[in-house]
Amino acid sequence: MARVSALRRDLRAGLAQLPDQADAERTQTLDALVERAETLLRTEHEVDAAIEQVRLARLETRRGKAQRTTLYLAVAPVAVGMVSGALMLFGALGVGWLLLVLPLLVAGLRIAFGPLGPTPLMVSRRLRAAYSSALAAVCTVVALFGTGVQTVFVIVAALTTAATVAFLVQEAR
Repeated sequence: MARVSALRRDLRAGLAQLPDQADAERTQTLDALVERAETLLRTEHEVDAAIEQVRLARLETRRGKAQRTTLYLAVAPVAVGMVSGALMLFGALGVGWLLLVLPLLVAGLRIAFGPLGPTPLMVSRRLRAAYSSALAAVCTVVALFGTGVQTVFVIVAALTTAATVAFLVQEAR
């Protein structure tokens, strides 16, 4: 960028000298200015390419961090889904819990193993889905084993599971 600024200053200085020069000098100066303009154009393209590479590197770093974070956060809904499935299998829970636990399990698996999109918006939506699924898992555990406030946590768990699914659907679009 400093090189681009220096080339621009040189071009301006050369253009300012043109009115005071004779025809022969003016032709030489114009030839030199054309060469500087071509150099300026190439340099600006190089700067644009470098800026794009930096942007892509930052996005890739963010994607890597998001992928790790979502993988760690997806452990909670997958574990809750698997443990709840085992409890249903052994008769400790009713089949009605399947309506709450199955979408949570599927969302957790999608968050953990689904491909992460290339845009910052997709990365943000995946992170929101991961945090929402972790909250849904916590609310589901409290609803499963809590007493007295079970109804409230079932509703909150259902809403956060629905929000997780909505975030995943938005990400897929």
